Amino acid sequence: MRPIPKIKLYGAEGCHKTQYYRLVLDKIGLPYDFLDVEANEAYAEELRGLYENRKLNFPTITIGKKKLRNPYREDLVKWINKLIPQQLEIQHDTTNQNYVLDINGEKAVVSYTLKNGKMYLVHSEVPYNLRGRGIGKELVIKTFEKLTAEGHKAVAVCSFVKAIKNRDPYWKDIIE
Repeated sequence: MRPIPKIKLYGAEGCHKTQYYRLVLDKIGLPYDFLDVEANEAYAEELRGLYENRKLNFPTITIGKKKLRNPYREDLVKWINKLIPQQLEIQHDTTNQNYVLDINGEKAVVSYTLKNGKMYLVHSEVPYNLRGRGIGKELVIKTFEKLTAEGHKAVAVCSFVKAIKNRDPYWKDIIE
């Protein structure tokens, strides 16, 4: 598994909202650190350091450098999907000859054409506002994993797909 950003939940054991977020994060199945700011002064000081007003604004969830103060569940899931694309399932759209990673309704896509029993991976695209977060790399690796699991042979034509393939000795030997 590729590394994911560290998730921290700053809260208090007796806080019902903190317990709600613990349940949500447990259900999603991502590892996180629960930092009880009432039981541990170092955790409280760490949380104060996240806010200009230095208040104990909890519950607060951090995903890497992203800070979420008491988010709605939908917003938390949205940010997890954006910041941790590893957890998303890639879909194979055979009709349109695409592998698709749906990130909160926005589609990152690897397109292919079939020729002589092989998939030629001709194009990859990540929506503009999602670029620079590693989503393109995750998209290509998930595409490689899915197409090989489906028993396909592939040829990297797109320069980005080729670059991802060439950076990893494992894929370098599998994808032409």
